[in-house]
Amino acid sequence: MSEIFSIKNILIYVLVINLLGFFTMWIDKYKAKKGYWRTPEKTIFVITLLGGGIGTISRNVFI
Repeated sequence: MSEIFSIKNILIYVLVINLLGFFTMWIDKYKAKKGYWRTPEKTIFVITLLGGGIGTISRNVFI
């Protein structure tokens, strides 16, 4: 069980979930500018709650 929750695996998870949050927000903002159907807020909230808050917020702050 300790192999699953190693530091390496935790860091990979945090990186992946934040990249997912970043790109989800990026796609959502692109769709908003083009007038397309947007990503549901529920999806964004779930990604944020799973640990992707830094990626989700950084999309709004830096770009």
